[in-house]
Amino acid sequence: MASNITISLADVTTLQQNIIDTAVGMGVWSMNTTLFMMSTYTLIKQGIITSRPRQVLLAMSTLMYIGACASELVYVLNFTSSIQNLGNPLASPKLLEPNARYYCDVVFSRINWILSDGVVCWRAWVLYPLNKIVRGILALCMLGSIAALITTAIFQVELVLNTGGSNGSPISNLSYYVPLLFTNIVATVLVGYKFSIYRREIKVHLISSSRKQTTPVESIFVLLTESGVLYCFFWMLSMISATALSPFSTELLQCTHPQLPSIYLMTVILVVSLQKSTNLHSIFNSQQSQEMTNLNFARPPSSSEQERSFDGTRTGPQIGESFVARVKEASRWKLNTHEEKSQTSASESILEEEIA
Repeated sequence: MASNITISLADVTTLQQNIIDTAVGMGVWSMNTTLFMMSTYTLIKQGIITSRPRQVLLAMSTLMYIGACASELVYVLNFTSSIQNLGNPLASPKLLEPNARYYCDVVFSRINWILSDGVVCWRAWVLYPLNKIVRGILALCMLGSIAALITTAIFQVELVLNTGGSNGSPISNLSYYVPLLFTNIVATVLVGYKFSIYRREIKVHLISSSRKQTTPVESIFVLLTESGVLYCFFWMLSMISATALSPFSTELLQCTHPQLPSIYLMTVILVVSLQKSTNLHSIFNSQQSQEMTNLNFARPPSSSEQERSFDGTRTGPQIGESFVARVKEASRWKLNTHEEKSQTSASESILEEEIA
């Protein structure tokens, strides 16, 4: 005989919340998958064998995508379990039993956060190659984030083992939100400070007509600074949700946490690559237009030019010593200007390769 299953109003509400959480998580995961495929193709197309930074970026993006897939798989399995446990009063409503799914969610989500902070700190690290104080601050921030994530993971697992289903208090959630937010703020401020130094020092060597144009390195600096600010805003929103919002809103944001770090990294890779291709295209078009303007078309000589060409007895213009000195001085000035522009372009290309 088939047993009658009584579904309460609380079960229906929980099921609706699980459906919304899973749908939002799957939507963000689909976006993550698309960006991962595009960023991987972009890195391979740019040359993965000859560039160590691209190899590091590809390895980190792959690990972060694997972690995001594992976390999303946990949410899908929890959703199917919530459907199977409808009407069962003995089932845990939060599905936080100490099983493989729970451990997988705890481990892979924290791996993604560590890798995300590592990428952010690495961006700021390469901008200060000779500043030991700045690199020491970044190292301390990174160690603090790792220590906070490991400590909260241990406490959270211990709490679940002892209570059998509690997800911890908001204070325990803040204990890893605050270090991650602080690390991202420090790295973003350091990148913005380097950007201000670049605008003040590098652009002094450019000619007046080029100062109004945006250089490739400047575009990358703007991208890193703005994306860092948005990422810090996301962590602030997550921290507020852990303390002030409802449990459903908190779970809705938490289902996107493992996805957003990898989305952030892959978006930066794609936008930087697009910016590089746009700059190369604009440079190629400017060179073509300059070559067209420098063309001298053949034209018939005027009557005055013909008279001067047939008048062989007329004495040519005398060139004095002052004129020769001015020509030499102008030649030296053009040579120095060309050298400064070459040095500036070389420094920009090196800096662009490091931060991109």
